[in-house]
Amino acid sequence: MPDDQLPRYWTPAFVEKFVDALNSSPKFQRAARSFSATIVLRCLDTPDGEDCVSKYSFEKGRCTTHSFEHEPAPSSRIRGAAFDKREALARTTAPYAVWTKLDRGEMNVAQALVSPDYSIEGSKLKIMRYIGVFTALGDVASSVQKRYE
Repeated sequence: MPDDQLPRYWTPAFVEKFVDALNSSPKFQRAARSFSATIVLRCLDTPDGEDCVSKYSFEKGRCTTHSFEHEPAPSSRIRGAAFDKREALARTTAPYAVWTKLDRGEMNVAQALVSPDYSIEGSKLKIMRYIGVFTALGDVASSVQKRYE
């Protein structure tokens, strides 16, 4: 498929392909077989000049529901939304440039965690319990064919 026909990273088309890939990946299913929680990912300053938030709810490793919202950046609603630990296990926020470095393998999770541009909210103990799930999630996202610009 020509690059211009691939979904761009952090768009609704990418999210749909990502969810399909999560639910059809044997490796992810093995890693997440006991994972039932919601995670929230926020991306700031996409190439379209938007802030985005995607939510993924899992039941025993299967993504059962997901959503994607976007608004012109800087979005006070997206950036100012309080994190509700009753709603989600974790929420990660980073600019598009950091997400693309992670996706391309130019930055690892440890480097992201110490970056002032990357934040993760939620119980660190619970997040660490599922580090294998989060790693597999990133591996699946990286494997989805996409373009960045």
